[in-house]
Amino acid sequence: MVSELKLTFSNGTLLPAYKVILTFFFCLFSYQLSANEQAAQSEITFYTEVYPPANYYENNELKGITVDTLKAIWRELQQPEQFINIVPWARGYRNTLDNPNTALFTMSRTPPREKLFKWVGPIFNSTHVIMTKKSNHFKFSKLSELFDYKVAAVRGDISEISLSKIGFPDQNIAKVTELKLAYKMMETGRVDMLVATIHGFQHLAQQLNFDHTRYENVWQVNKFANYIAFNRETPESIITKYQAALDKISEEHLKIKQKYKLAIEEY
Repeated sequence: MVSELKLTFSNGTLLPAYKVILTFFFCLFSYQLSANEQAAQSEITFYTEVYPPANYYENNELKGITVDTLKAIWRELQQPEQFINIVPWARGYRNTLDNPNTALFTMSRTPPREKLFKWVGPIFNSTHVIMTKKSNHFKFSKLSELFDYKVAAVRGDISEISLSKIGFPDQNIAKVTELKLAYKMMETGRVDMLVATIHGFQHLAQQLNFDHTRYENVWQVNKFANYIAFNRETPESIITKYQAALDKISEEHLKIKQKYKLAIEEY
């Protein structure tokens, strides 16, 4: 019989040649998998909208609770910061739903959306309320009483979806691209009310420098946790890494929410 070919290592260990070759290809395959995962992780296209204090521009800088948290996640993962596309909510939602290697924030994790995306979070909570001018003297004892009035909501956002879910007549919902436009419509009398999160309206008052005490919450619509939503085809390993990084930066995450003066009930 022909003796089996063996290779001798510097420490004197003898291994059959086929084992050495198999080990080599296993290591090469593992390296390729890692490289592919790193590439997928760095090639994700991120989308967001202008909706303070979660994500918005200030002095030509993109910032906000979720923006800062995502940057902290990238630092924890030892990844460079990636470009974030600012688009209307409806476009970002559609792109992330339809295209692999995409992610959208900040998205409320609701039952109808649960299986449409993969999730990293929660980042913070959102309490959606219907706001109006105190001078309107609106008093509602039941939900149906609101349906005779016009309300502005961000198109495709959870605020609009929430109104529809509670039965608000579609013809009385003015759909806009951002919260600032909803506020302007209410100020000029084109609508009677707007729907927003508690933190969103508070931050809008700071941004536009108006007195938020002139307005009041006349109805709480719902409360949801907010996440970064990834396309369903995103590898589970990437979701796990992002979630683990978020969990590790919990102290920094808390400081970010405090920095943006998030209402305590929405932590």
